[in-house]
Amino acid sequence: MFQKLFQNKYSLVMLAVYVVALYVLLNKAIVPFVFKVLDSSVFTGDPQQSGQMTEVHDSRTAMALLQCNQFVKEEFGDDAMLTFSDRDYDSWDIGYGRFIIKSHVDVRPHPGDPVVRKNYVCQIKHEDGDMADINNWELGGLTLNDVQVSQ
Repeated sequence: MFQKLFQNKYSLVMLAVYVVALYVLLNKAIVPFVFKVLDSSVFTGDPQQSGQMTEVHDSRTAMALLQCNQFVKEEFGDDAMLTFSDRDYDSWDIGYGRFIIKSHVDVRPHPGDPVVRKNYVCQIKHEDGDMADINNWELGGLTLNDVQVSQ
């Protein structure tokens, strides 16, 4: 079993070099990077803002819905007529000011065009300050999907 290890006179030296190189890489690059990520704002926040595992409907998620609606409006511009649902939505407070909102919007791109329902999922984060100010929110992601609506 160890015969292959001793076939080359440099085998043991190379093995030792590789072990030392891996040890140095781990201690000088990988571990410091992991600690830097753990110290970042991704894993920190006010413990009172910790999330919940179940769907939540409260004043904070309602404000997150309004802000997501604003981000959806920015996607379509001023010409489109948008009708948002303020009651038919799913929302999750995933903690530390982050929310996931699932809802829909009825879109009429131009007068006379058919209405297209777009389901959307919005991941949003409240930074600090007034929750009503859209500048205090950061959009993490927005996905829109078409669903045809009969008239």
